[in-house]
Amino acid sequence: MKRLLLFGWVLIFAIGLARPLEAASDKPKRGGTLTMAIAKDIVLMNPLVATRSTEQAIRELMFEPLVGIDLKGNLQPSLAERWEASKDGKIYTFSLRRGVKFHDGREMTAEDVKFAMDYTMNPKNGAYGLAKLSLVDRVTASDRYTLTVSLKSAGPAFITSLTSIQAFSVIPKGSLKEGVDKPNEFPPGTGPFKFIEWSPRQRIALERHNDYWGQKAFLDRVILRPISDDTVRMTALRAGDIDMVERSPYEWVKQIADGKLKGLNSVQAPDAGFRRIVFNVVDPPFNDKKLRQAVAHAVDKKEILQAAYFGFGEPVDQKYPQGHAWYLPGLRSLRYDPERAKALLKEAGYKGEPIPIMTNQGIDEAEATTLQAQLKKVGINIKVELVDHGTYTTRTRRGDFALKFSGGNYDPDPSATYDLVCPPDPKKRTANASAYCDKELDRMLARAETEIDSEKRRELFRQIVGKVLEDVPELYMGFVPRFFTLRDSIKGFTTNAEGGFFWWGGGLNHTWRDK
Repeated sequence: MKRLLLFGWVLIFAIGLARPLEAASDKPKRGGTLTMAIAKDIVLMNPLVATRSTEQAIRELMFEPLVGIDLKGNLQPSLAERWEASKDGKIYTFSLRRGVKFHDGREMTAEDVKFAMDYTMNPKNGAYGLAKLSLVDRVTASDRYTLTVSLKSAGPAFITSLTSIQAFSVIPKGSLKEGVDKPNEFPPGTGPFKFIEWSPRQRIALERHNDYWGQKAFLDRVILRPISDDTVRMTALRAGDIDMVERSPYEWVKQIADGKLKGLNSVQAPDAGFRRIVFNVVDPPFNDKKLRQAVAHAVDKKEILQAAYFGFGEPVDQKYPQGHAWYLPGLRSLRYDPERAKALLKEAGYKGEPIPIMTNQGIDEAEATTLQAQLKKVGINIKVELVDHGTYTTRTRRGDFALKFSGGNYDPDPSATYDLVCPPDPKKRTANASAYCDKELDRMLARAETEIDSEKRRELFRQIVGKVLEDVPELYMGFVPRFFTLRDSIKGFTTNAEGGFFWWGGGLNHTWRDK
Protein backbone atom coordinates (compact mmCIF):
# COMPACT_ATOMS: atom_id res chain seq x y z
CA MET A 1 0.00 0.00 0.00
CA LYS A 2 1.26 3.47 -0.84
CA ARG A 3 2.32 5.46 2.19
CA LEU A 4 0.56 8.82 2.28
CA LEU A 5 2.00 11.87 4.03
CA LEU A 6 -0.15 14.42 5.79
CA PHE A 7 0.07 16.42 2.59
CA GLY A 8 -1.21 13.38 0.72
CA TRP A 9 -4.53 12.54 -0.76
CA VAL A 10 -6.55 10.42 1.63
CA LEU A 11 -6.68 12.52 4.76
CA ILE A 12 -9.11 11.58 7.51
CA PHE A 13 -8.81 13.18 10.93
CA ALA A 14 -10.47 12.23 14.17
CA ILE A 15 -13.53 14.24 15.11
CA GLY A 16 -13.05 16.69 17.91
CA LEU A 17 -9.27 17.05 17.78
CA ALA A 18 -8.78 20.19 19.84
CA ARG A 19 -6.45 23.08 19.05
CA PRO A 20 -3.45 22.99 21.37
CA LEU A 21 -3.37 25.61 24.12
CA GLU A 22 0.13 26.96 24.54
CA ALA A 23 1.60 26.34 27.97
CA ALA A 24 1.70 29.44 30.14
CA SER A 25 3.23 30.12 33.53
CA ASP A 26 0.21 32.08 34.77
CA LYS A 27 -3.45 31.17 34.95
CA PRO A 28 -5.35 33.11 32.24
CA LYS A 29 -7.62 35.93 33.37
CA ARG A 30 -10.81 36.86 31.60
CA GLY A 31 -11.81 40.38 30.59
CA GLY A 32 -10.36 43.68 29.49
CA THR A 33 -9.38 45.36 26.23
CA LEU A 34 -6.14 44.98 24.31
CA THR A 35 -5.01 47.78 22.00
CA MET A 36 -2.54 46.84 19.27
CA ALA A 37 -0.78 49.16 16.82
CA ILE A 38 -0.73 47.78 13.28
CA ALA A 39 1.49 48.91 10.41
CA LYS A 40 -1.33 49.78 8.00
CA ASP A 41 -5.10 50.01 7.76
CA ILE A 42 -7.52 47.76 5.94
CA VAL A 43 -9.02 48.98 2.67
CA LEU A 44 -12.52 47.45 2.54
CA MET A 45 -14.86 45.09 4.38
CA ASN A 46 -15.40 42.35 1.83
CA PRO A 47 -13.64 39.33 3.42
CA LEU A 48 -13.14 37.62 0.05
CA VAL A 49 -11.28 40.57 -1.49
CA ALA A 50 -7.85 41.97 -0.47
CA THR A 51 -6.80 39.01 1.66
CA ARG A 52 -3.04 39.48 1.96
CA SER A 53 -0.50 40.89 4.40
CA THR A 54 -1.99 42.95 7.25
CA GLU A 55 -5.47 42.61 5.73
CA GLN A 56 -5.16 38.85 6.06
CA ALA A 57 -3.88 38.96 9.64
CA ILE A 58 -6.77 41.18 10.76
CA ARG A 59 -9.45 39.15 8.99
CA GLU A 60 -8.16 35.90 10.44
CA LEU A 61 -9.46 37.13 13.80
CA MET A 62 -12.98 37.13 12.35
CA PHE A 63 -12.97 34.58 9.52
CA GLU A 64 -11.66 31.07 9.15
CA PRO A 65 -10.61 28.70 6.35
CA LEU A 66 -11.95 25.20 5.97
CA VAL A 67 -8.72 23.43 7.01
CA GLY A 68 -6.05 24.22 9.62
CA ILE A 69 -2.26 23.97 9.39
CA ASP A 70 0.30 23.59 12.17
CA LEU A 71 3.79 25.06 12.54
CA LYS A 72 5.40 22.19 10.61
CA GLY A 73 3.06 22.51 7.64
CA ASN A 74 0.85 19.53 8.53
CA LEU A 75 -2.87 19.77 7.81
CA GLN A 76 -5.24 19.83 10.78
CA PRO A 77 -9.04 19.85 11.23
CA SER A 78 -10.76 23.21 11.56
CA LEU A 79 -14.22 24.03 10.21
CA ALA A 80 -13.93 20.70 8.42
CA GLU A 81 -13.45 17.95 11.02
CA ARG A 82 -12.32 15.40 8.45
CA TRP A 83 -12.06 14.94 4.70
CA GLU A 84 -11.22 12.32 2.16
CA ALA A 85 -10.43 12.22 -1.54
CA SER A 86 -11.39 9.78 -4.27
CA LYS A 87 -8.70 7.46 -5.61
CA ASP A 88 -8.22 9.63 -8.70
CA GLY A 89 -7.84 12.75 -6.54
CA LYS A 90 -10.68 14.59 -8.28
CA ILE A 91 -13.49 14.47 -5.68
CA TYR A 92 -13.16 15.73 -2.11
CA THR A 93 -15.75 15.06 0.57
CA PHE A 94 -15.65 17.30 3.66
CA SER A 95 -17.45 16.50 6.91
CA LEU A 96 -18.11 19.85 8.55
CA ARG A 97 -17.91 20.54 12.26
CA ARG A 98 -21.40 20.66 13.77
CA GLY A 99 -22.58 23.45 16.02
CA VAL A 100 -20.28 26.16 14.59
CA LYS A 101 -22.00 29.52 15.03
CA PHE A 102 -21.60 32.61 12.90
CA HIS A 103 -21.30 35.92 14.72
CA ASP A 104 -25.03 36.56 14.15
CA GLY A 105 -25.99 33.29 15.85
CA ARG A 106 -26.76 31.23 12.75
CA GLU A 107 -25.28 27.74 12.51
CA MET A 108 -22.76 27.15 9.73
CA THR A 109 -23.84 24.57 7.15
CA ALA A 110 -22.56 23.16 3.88
CA GLU A 111 -24.74 25.67 1.99
CA ASP A 112 -22.72 28.51 3.53
CA VAL A 113 -19.40 26.99 2.48
CA LYS A 114 -20.76 26.37 -1.02
CA PHE A 115 -21.89 30.01 -1.23
CA ALA A 116 -18.46 31.31 -0.26
CA MET A 117 -16.70 29.08 -2.79
CA ASP A 118 -19.16 29.85 -5.60
CA TYR A 119 -18.84 33.58 -4.90
CA THR A 120 -15.05 33.31 -5.03
CA MET A 121 -15.14 31.41 -8.33
CA ASN A 122 -17.30 34.05 -10.06
CA PRO A 123 -14.81 36.33 -11.90
CA LYS A 124 -17.25 39.26 -11.64
CA ASN A 125 -16.79 39.36 -7.86
CA GLY A 126 -13.09 40.20 -7.84
CA ALA A 127 -12.30 37.65 -5.11
CA TYR A 128 -8.61 37.11 -4.49
CA GLY A 129 -9.02 33.34 -4.16
CA LEU A 130 -10.20 32.88 -7.75
CA ALA A 131 -6.84 31.47 -8.90
CA LYS A 132 -6.54 29.13 -5.90
CA LEU A 133 -9.94 27.62 -6.71
CA SER A 134 -9.36 27.48 -10.47
CA LEU A 135 -9.26 23.66 -10.41
CA VAL A 136 -12.77 23.42 -8.94
CA ASP A 137 -15.45 22.24 -11.34
CA ARG A 138 -18.44 22.32 -8.99
CA VAL A 139 -19.35 22.46 -5.32
CA THR A 140 -22.27 20.49 -3.88
CA ALA A 141 -23.89 20.63 -0.45
CA SER A 142 -24.63 16.89 -0.16
CA ASP A 143 -26.41 17.40 3.14
CA ARG A 144 -26.40 19.94 5.98
CA TYR A 145 -22.89 18.99 7.15
CA THR A 146 -21.33 17.38 4.05
CA LEU A 147 -19.65 19.28 1.23
CA THR A 148 -18.50 17.65 -2.01
CA VAL A 149 -15.98 19.43 -4.25
CA SER A 150 -15.33 18.07 -7.74
CA LEU A 151 -12.11 19.13 -9.46
CA LYS A 152 -11.47 19.46 -13.19
CA SER A 153 -8.29 17.46 -12.75
CA ALA A 154 -6.25 16.10 -9.86
CA GLY A 155 -4.27 18.78 -8.06
CA PRO A 156 -2.30 18.05 -4.87
CA ALA A 157 -2.09 21.75 -4.02
CA PHE A 158 -5.88 22.10 -3.74
CA ILE A 159 -6.26 20.81 -0.20
CA THR A 160 -3.38 22.91 1.15
CA SER A 161 -4.84 26.04 -0.47
CA LEU A 162 -7.84 25.63 1.83
CA THR A 163 -5.67 26.30 4.91
CA SER A 164 -5.70 30.05 4.24
CA ILE A 165 -8.44 32.64 3.93
CA GLN A 166 -6.61 33.74 0.79
CA ALA A 167 -8.59 30.96 -0.89
CA PHE A 168 -11.88 31.91 0.76
CA SER A 169 -13.46 32.62 4.14
CA VAL A 170 -16.59 30.82 5.26
CA ILE A 171 -19.45 33.33 5.45
CA PRO A 172 -23.25 32.95 5.60
CA LYS A 173 -25.14 32.20 2.41
CA GLY A 174 -26.33 35.44 0.79
CA SER A 175 -24.23 37.72 3.00
CA LEU A 176 -22.53 39.36 -0.03
CA LYS A 177 -24.12 40.54 -3.25
CA GLU A 178 -22.91 39.26 -6.60
CA GLY A 179 -20.76 41.74 -8.48
CA VAL A 180 -17.98 43.84 -6.92
CA ASP A 181 -19.50 44.31 -3.47
CA LYS A 182 -18.17 46.89 -0.99
CA PRO A 183 -20.29 46.26 2.12
CA ASN A 184 -20.66 48.87 4.86
CA GLU A 185 -19.66 46.31 7.47
CA PHE A 186 -18.06 42.90 7.56
CA PRO A 187 -20.50 40.00 7.14
CA PRO A 188 -20.58 37.51 10.01
CA GLY A 189 -17.67 35.10 10.30
CA THR A 190 -16.96 32.11 12.54
CA GLY A 191 -13.71 33.33 14.15
CA PRO A 192 -12.97 34.03 17.83
CA PHE A 193 -13.65 37.78 17.45
CA LYS A 194 -16.50 39.62 15.75
CA PHE A 195 -16.52 42.97 14.02
CA ILE A 196 -17.88 46.01 15.87
CA GLU A 197 -16.71 49.09 13.98
CA TRP A 198 -14.09 50.53 11.64
CA SER A 199 -13.04 54.18 11.65
CA PRO A 200 -10.61 54.47 8.71
CA ARG A 201 -7.05 55.42 9.70
CA GLN A 202 -8.12 55.47 13.35
CA ARG A 203 -9.23 52.11 14.68
CA ILE A 204 -10.84 48.73 14.09
CA ALA A 205 -12.85 47.39 17.03
CA LEU A 206 -13.56 43.69 17.60
CA GLU A 207 -15.13 41.86 20.53
CA ARG A 208 -15.16 38.29 21.79
CA HIS A 209 -17.38 35.80 19.97
CA ASN A 210 -18.97 34.07 22.96
CA ASP A 211 -20.26 31.16 20.87
CA TYR A 212 -16.92 30.41 19.22
CA TRP A 213 -16.49 26.65 18.65
CA GLY A 214 -12.80 26.57 19.65
CA GLN A 215 -10.73 28.35 22.31
CA LYS A 216 -12.89 31.29 23.33
CA ALA A 217 -11.05 34.56 23.78
CA PHE A 218 -10.13 35.70 27.30
CA LEU A 219 -10.19 39.34 26.20
CA ASP A 220 -13.50 41.19 25.95
CA ARG A 221 -12.34 43.45 23.15
CA VAL A 222 -9.43 44.07 20.77
CA ILE A 223 -8.73 47.53 19.31
CA LEU A 224 -6.43 47.74 16.27
CA ARG A 225 -4.91 51.18 15.64
CA PRO A 226 -3.17 51.85 12.30
CA ILE A 227 0.14 53.65 12.98
CA SER A 228 2.50 53.52 10.00
CA ASP A 229 5.55 55.18 11.59
CA ASP A 230 7.78 52.73 13.48
CA THR A 231 8.99 55.30 16.02
CA VAL A 232 5.48 56.57 16.77
CA ARG A 233 4.27 52.98 17.34
CA MET A 234 7.08 52.20 19.74
CA THR A 235 6.77 55.52 21.58
CA ALA A 236 3.04 54.89 22.11
CA LEU A 237 3.84 51.42 23.45
CA ARG A 238 6.44 52.71 25.94
CA ALA A 239 4.03 55.45 27.06
CA GLY A 240 1.31 52.88 27.78
CA ASP A 241 -1.10 54.22 25.15
CA ILE A 242 -1.10 50.84 23.44
CA ASP A 243 -0.39 47.32 24.68
CA MET A 244 1.17 45.66 21.68
CA VAL A 245 2.92 46.41 18.37
CA GLU A 246 3.28 44.30 15.23
CA ARG A 247 6.31 44.47 12.90
CA SER A 248 8.57 45.95 15.54
CA PRO A 249 11.83 47.59 14.35
CA TYR A 250 14.81 45.25 14.80
CA GLU A 251 16.84 47.85 16.67
CA TRP A 252 14.11 48.08 19.34
CA VAL A 253 13.83 44.30 19.61
CA LYS A 254 17.61 44.11 20.04
CA GLN A 255 17.40 46.59 22.91
CA ILE A 256 14.70 44.48 24.56
CA ALA A 257 16.83 41.33 24.13
CA ASP A 258 19.78 43.18 25.68
CA GLY A 259 17.67 44.24 28.68
CA LYS A 260 17.82 47.95 27.84
CA LEU A 261 14.04 48.45 27.58
CA LYS A 262 12.22 47.45 30.75
CA GLY A 263 8.61 46.35 30.96
CA LEU A 264 8.49 45.06 27.38
CA ASN A 265 8.71 41.60 25.83
CA SER A 266 8.88 40.37 22.26
CA VAL A 267 7.31 37.43 20.42
CA GLN A 268 8.98 36.11 17.29
CA ALA A 269 7.47 34.98 13.99
CA PRO A 270 10.59 33.11 12.80
CA ASP A 271 9.83 32.64 9.10
CA ALA A 272 7.85 35.80 8.35
CA GLY A 273 10.47 37.36 6.08
CA PHE A 274 12.26 35.30 3.43
CA ARG A 275 15.35 36.78 1.77
CA ARG A 276 16.98 35.76 -1.51
CA ILE A 277 19.21 37.08 -4.26
CA VAL A 278 17.61 37.01 -7.72
CA PHE A 279 19.78 36.91 -10.85
CA ASN A 280 18.66 38.04 -14.29
CA VAL A 281 19.57 34.83 -16.13
CA VAL A 282 18.55 36.11 -19.59
CA ASP A 283 21.08 38.92 -20.06
CA PRO A 284 24.83 39.20 -19.42
CA PRO A 285 26.60 38.76 -17.16
CA PHE A 286 24.40 36.31 -15.21
CA ASN A 287 23.25 34.34 -18.23
CA ASP A 288 26.49 32.47 -17.44
CA LYS A 289 25.73 29.83 -14.80
CA LYS A 290 29.36 29.72 -13.66
CA LEU A 291 29.21 33.37 -12.67
CA ARG A 292 26.04 32.78 -10.67
CA GLN A 293 27.70 29.82 -8.97
CA ALA A 294 30.74 31.97 -8.20
CA VAL A 295 28.53 34.49 -6.39
CA ALA A 296 26.86 31.67 -4.46
CA HIS A 297 30.26 30.38 -3.27
CA ALA A 298 31.41 33.91 -2.34
CA VAL A 299 28.41 34.79 -0.17
CA ASP A 300 28.53 34.45 3.61
CA LYS A 301 24.79 34.38 4.34
CA LYS A 302 25.12 34.63 8.10
CA GLU A 303 27.25 37.77 7.87
CA ILE A 304 24.71 39.48 5.60
CA LEU A 305 21.80 38.66 7.90
CA GLN A 306 23.80 39.82 10.92
CA ALA A 307 24.63 43.14 9.27
CA ALA A 308 21.17 43.88 7.90
CA TYR A 309 18.93 42.54 10.66
CA PHE A 310 20.75 43.18 13.95
CA GLY A 311 21.81 39.56 14.24
CA PHE A 312 18.34 38.13 13.66
CA GLY A 313 17.73 35.58 10.96
CA GLU A 314 18.78 32.05 10.03
CA PRO A 315 20.55 31.09 6.78
CA VAL A 316 18.81 28.52 4.56
CA ASP A 317 19.53 26.54 1.41
CA GLN A 318 15.90 25.86 0.46
CA LYS A 319 12.66 27.84 0.49
CA TYR A 320 11.34 25.93 3.51
CA PRO A 321 12.93 25.98 6.98
CA GLN A 322 14.38 22.81 8.43
CA GLY A 323 11.68 20.83 10.24
CA HIS A 324 8.95 21.80 7.78
CA ALA A 325 7.10 18.98 6.04
CA TRP A 326 8.47 20.16 2.68
CA TYR A 327 12.10 20.67 3.67
CA LEU A 328 14.03 18.01 1.70
CA PRO A 329 17.09 16.73 3.62
CA GLY A 330 20.23 15.64 1.83
CA LEU A 331 20.16 18.00 -1.15
CA ARG A 332 23.50 19.52 -2.15
CA SER A 333 23.72 23.31 -2.18
CA LEU A 334 26.56 25.66 -3.08
CA ARG A 335 28.33 26.45 0.19
CA TYR A 336 30.57 29.36 1.13
CA ASP A 337 33.91 28.64 -0.57
CA PRO A 338 35.85 31.74 -1.72
CA GLU A 339 38.55 29.71 -3.48
CA ARG A 340 35.98 27.83 -5.53
CA ALA A 341 34.36 31.19 -6.35
CA LYS A 342 37.68 32.52 -7.72
CA ALA A 343 38.16 29.41 -9.85
CA LEU A 344 34.67 29.73 -11.34
CA LEU A 345 35.27 33.42 -12.12
CA LYS A 346 38.36 32.44 -14.08
CA GLU A 347 36.43 29.75 -15.97
CA ALA A 348 33.67 32.27 -16.76
CA GLY A 349 36.20 34.77 -18.14
CA TYR A 350 35.14 37.51 -15.74
CA LYS A 351 37.74 40.31 -15.60
CA GLY A 352 36.34 42.67 -12.98
CA GLU A 353 33.72 44.51 -15.02
CA PRO A 354 31.33 46.52 -12.78
CA ILE A 355 27.99 44.77 -12.14
CA PRO A 356 25.07 46.85 -10.81
CA ILE A 357 22.87 45.51 -8.02
CA MET A 358 19.42 47.09 -8.07
CA THR A 359 18.69 48.07 -4.48
CA ASN A 360 15.31 48.98 -2.98
CA GLN A 361 16.05 52.25 -1.18
CA GLY A 362 15.55 52.00 2.57
CA ILE A 363 14.93 48.25 2.43
CA ASP A 364 17.87 46.38 0.91
CA GLU A 365 20.73 48.84 1.43
CA ALA A 366 22.52 47.07 4.30
CA GLU A 367 22.26 43.72 2.51
CA ALA A 368 23.58 45.20 -0.74
CA THR A 369 26.58 46.95 0.78
CA THR A 370 27.56 43.85 2.78
CA LEU A 371 27.28 41.72 -0.35
CA GLN A 372 29.37 44.27 -2.24
CA ALA A 373 32.18 43.92 0.31
CA GLN A 374 32.02 40.13 0.29
CA LEU A 375 32.17 39.84 -3.50
CA LYS A 376 35.04 42.32 -3.71
CA LYS A 377 37.16 39.83 -1.74
CA VAL A 378 36.96 37.29 -4.58
CA GLY A 379 37.32 39.88 -7.35
CA ILE A 380 33.70 40.69 -8.28
CA ASN A 381 33.09 44.41 -8.67
CA ILE A 382 29.56 45.27 -7.55
CA LYS A 383 28.06 48.75 -7.94
CA VAL A 384 25.15 49.51 -5.59
CA GLU A 385 22.32 51.22 -7.47
CA LEU A 386 19.65 52.76 -5.19
CA VAL A 387 16.12 53.10 -6.62
CA ASP A 388 12.73 53.93 -5.10
CA HIS A 389 10.21 51.15 -4.57
CA GLY A 390 8.10 52.02 -7.62
CA THR A 391 11.13 51.94 -9.90
CA TYR A 392 12.31 48.70 -8.29
CA THR A 393 8.96 47.03 -9.04
CA THR A 394 8.72 48.34 -12.60
CA ARG A 395 12.26 47.31 -13.50
CA THR A 396 11.81 43.88 -11.91
CA ARG A 397 8.76 43.18 -14.06
CA ARG A 398 10.52 44.08 -17.29
CA GLY A 399 13.80 42.38 -16.38
CA ASP A 400 15.85 45.57 -16.23
CA PHE A 401 18.42 44.50 -13.62
CA ALA A 402 21.46 42.25 -13.22
CA LEU A 403 20.87 41.04 -9.68
CA LYS A 404 18.85 42.18 -6.69
CA PHE A 405 17.70 41.21 -3.24
CA SER A 406 14.10 40.14 -2.93
CA GLY A 407 11.62 38.94 -0.34
CA GLY A 408 8.91 36.33 -0.57
CA ASN A 409 7.54 33.49 1.51
CA TYR A 410 6.64 29.86 1.18
CA ASP A 411 3.26 28.38 0.29
CA PRO A 412 1.88 25.33 2.13
CA ASP A 413 2.34 23.46 -1.15
CA PRO A 414 5.70 23.37 -3.01
CA SER A 415 4.13 23.77 -6.47
CA ALA A 416 3.49 27.42 -5.66
CA THR A 417 6.70 27.86 -3.64
CA TYR A 418 8.99 26.67 -6.46
CA ASP A 419 7.01 28.26 -9.29
CA LEU A 420 9.88 28.88 -11.73
CA VAL A 421 8.12 27.97 -14.98
CA CYS A 422 9.40 29.59 -18.17
CA PRO A 423 7.84 33.05 -18.56
CA PRO A 424 6.07 33.56 -21.91
CA ASP A 425 7.77 36.95 -22.26
CA PRO A 426 11.05 37.74 -20.39
CA LYS A 427 10.07 41.42 -20.49
CA LYS A 428 6.90 40.71 -18.49
CA ARG A 429 7.99 38.91 -15.34
CA THR A 430 5.79 38.10 -12.35
CA ALA A 431 6.48 35.14 -10.04
CA ASN A 432 9.66 34.12 -11.87
CA ALA A 433 11.60 37.39 -11.69
CA SER A 434 14.83 35.72 -12.84
CA ALA A 435 13.17 34.58 -16.10
CA TYR A 436 14.89 31.24 -15.57
CA CYS A 437 13.71 28.78 -18.20
CA ASP A 438 14.37 25.07 -18.28
CA LYS A 439 11.95 22.90 -20.25
CA GLU A 440 12.75 19.75 -18.27
CA LEU A 441 12.04 21.62 -15.03
CA ASP A 442 8.73 22.82 -16.50
CA ARG A 443 7.79 19.23 -17.31
CA MET A 444 8.67 18.08 -13.79
CA LEU A 445 6.64 20.94 -12.27
CA ALA A 446 3.66 20.03 -14.48
CA ARG A 447 3.90 16.39 -13.37
CA ALA A 448 4.16 17.40 -9.71
CA GLU A 449 0.99 19.48 -9.98
CA THR A 450 -1.08 16.38 -10.79
CA GLU A 451 0.88 13.54 -9.11
CA ILE A 452 -1.37 11.98 -6.48
CA ASP A 453 1.15 9.47 -5.14
CA SER A 454 2.83 11.37 -2.30
CA GLU A 455 6.15 9.47 -2.47
CA LYS A 456 6.48 10.00 -6.22
CA ARG A 457 5.56 13.66 -5.80
CA ARG A 458 8.17 14.13 -3.09
CA GLU A 459 10.82 12.55 -5.32
CA LEU A 460 9.83 14.92 -8.15
CA PHE A 461 10.43 17.88 -5.87
CA ARG A 462 13.79 16.48 -4.82
CA GLN A 463 14.74 16.61 -8.50
CA ILE A 464 13.19 20.06 -9.00
CA VAL A 465 14.85 21.68 -5.99
CA GLY A 466 18.15 19.94 -6.72
CA LYS A 467 18.19 21.41 -10.24
CA VAL A 468 17.35 24.90 -8.96
CA LEU A 469 20.15 24.70 -6.39
CA GLU A 470 22.61 23.67 -9.12
CA ASP A 471 21.53 26.29 -11.70
CA VAL A 472 21.13 29.14 -9.15
CA PRO A 473 18.55 31.42 -10.77
CA GLU A 474 17.97 32.50 -7.16
CA LEU A 475 20.25 32.21 -4.16
CA TYR A 476 18.23 31.46 -1.04
CA MET A 477 19.64 33.51 1.82
CA GLY A 478 17.58 33.03 4.95
CA PHE A 479 14.44 33.56 6.97
CA VAL A 480 14.29 36.83 8.87
CA PRO A 481 11.85 36.98 11.79
CA ARG A 482 9.26 39.63 12.46
CA PHE A 483 8.50 40.59 16.01
CA PHE A 484 5.54 41.60 18.10
CA THR A 485 6.47 43.81 21.05
CA LEU A 486 4.13 43.87 24.02
CA ARG A 487 3.91 45.20 27.53
CA ASP A 488 4.80 42.61 30.15
CA SER A 489 1.24 42.70 31.50
CA ILE A 490 0.07 41.01 28.28
CA LYS A 491 0.33 37.23 28.59
CA GLY A 492 -0.26 34.10 26.53
CA PHE A 493 0.25 35.51 23.03
CA THR A 494 1.94 33.30 20.46
CA THR A 495 2.18 33.63 16.71
CA ASN A 496 2.91 31.31 13.81
CA ALA A 497 5.87 31.39 11.45
CA GLU A 498 4.27 34.06 9.26
CA GLY A 499 3.28 36.47 12.05
CA GLY A 500 -0.45 35.80 12.27
CA PHE A 501 -2.65 37.46 14.89
CA PHE A 502 -4.62 34.20 15.07
CA TRP A 503 -3.61 30.75 13.88
CA TRP A 504 -4.48 27.09 14.34
CA GLY A 505 -2.49 26.78 17.58
CA GLY A 506 -2.81 30.17 19.26
CA GLY A 507 -2.98 33.92 18.87
CA LEU A 508 -5.04 36.70 20.39
CA ASN A 509 -7.80 34.34 21.53
CA HIS A 510 -5.22 32.77 23.89
CA THR A 511 -4.04 36.18 25.15
CA TRP A 512 -5.02 37.86 28.41
CA ARG A 513 -4.27 40.91 30.54
CA ASP A 514 -2.48 40.24 33.80
CA LYS A 515 -3.58 43.59 35.21
